[in-house]
Amino acid sequence: MMRNQRELDDLSVRAAMATWRAGEAAFSAEMRAAAALTPRTFDRWLAFHDLADRLRPAQRRQLLAFLDDVARPAFRSAAMPTSEAFARLDEINFDAVRAGITTASLTGLLTRFACACAPAVYAPATRHARRGIQAIGYRLPDMSYRSYMLAFMNEHARFADRVATIVLSAGSAAAERPVMPLDLLVMRALDRRLMLAGGYPQEWLAAVIASAESVVAMPRPVRAAGGSRGVAPPTGHDLLPGETAG
Repeated sequence: MMRNQRELDDLSVRAAMATWRAGEAAFSAEMRAAAALTPRTFDRWLAFHDLADRLRPAQRRQLLAFLDDVARPAFRSAAMPTSEAFARLDEINFDAVRAGITTASLTGLLTRFACACAPAVYAPATRHARRGIQAIGYRLPDMSYRSYMLAFMNEHARFADRVATIVLSAGSAAAERPVMPLDLLVMRALDRRLMLAGGYPQEWLAAVIASAESVVAMPRPVRAAGGSRGVAPPTGHDLLPGETAG
C-alpha cells in the first residue's frame, strides 16, 4: 500500500513538471504579463485544457471580456494563498452568474484560469480534486472555493515533504536546476495527487505525461528562408508565440 502511495506521488510530480514545461509555464507568463487577454490566447488556453467545446461562440466572447476586465486583475494581484484571495474568487464566480454570462457555476473553468494567472496562489477545483480532498479525510463545510482551498493548503503543508523527497531522490541535477520552484511544484503536484485520490484514472494521467513530454522533446521550429516558422507543436498542448518548452 505504501509503495503504491509513493508511486502515485511520483506520478503526480512527473505530471506537474511535464505539463508545466509543455505549456502551463508559457500560458502563465502570458496571462500575467500581457496588456490584454486576446481571443487567440484565450482560445489556445481553452484548447490546452480541453475546454474549447464547453462554450458557445457568443458566450466565449462575453466570458473573455469578463475574465480580462474583472477576473485577471484580481487574480494577478494575489500575492499569497490566503483566505481572502480564495473568497475573492468565489465573489467573482457569483458576479459572473449575476451578469448572465452563465446560468451555472464557472468554478471549474474559473479556478483553472486563476491558476494560470497566479499558479503559486490558486489551484483548480475540479470534480476529481474535490472528491480527492474528501477521500483523504477532509470534510468541506460547503461547496465554496474558499473551503476547498483552505483544506488544500492544509494538505499542501503535509505534501511538501513528500515532493521534496522525490526531487532529492532524482539526483543533484534535478535539485540544482529545477523545472519550477519547489513551492509551485507542490501546488501543481498536489492538484494531480488529489485528482488521483478522487478517482481520476492513473492511465489517463500517464497519457497526459507522455503527451506533455513528447511536446517538450520536440525540436524547436526551424525558420525557413524569409523568416517564417516551421511546423508548430500540436494544437491543445502547444506553446505561445515566442515561447519555448524549456
